[in-house]
Amino acid sequence: MAYAIKTTESWGDTWTQWRQGVVVAIRNDFPEVLQDIGENDIDWDAWRPYYDKGHSPQEAVDQAFLRTVDA
Repeated sequence: MAYAIKTTESWGDTWTQWRQGVVVAIRNDFPEVLQDIGENDIDWDAWRPYYDKGHSPQEAVDQAFLRTVDA
């Protein structure tokens, strides 16, 4: 199965690297409440569609936390 991946982005081109990017984005965007979040704290099945659609980790965080109206 092929996935839409932006290989030129700084977050890398693998699912593992993308997940790490999401964790960093969440920690940076919500340091007052989510600074200690780790990969094991996230429901990755819910986040996988963002990765499959080619969203960067930051775009996925923005959408998941309703900071953008685009789907």
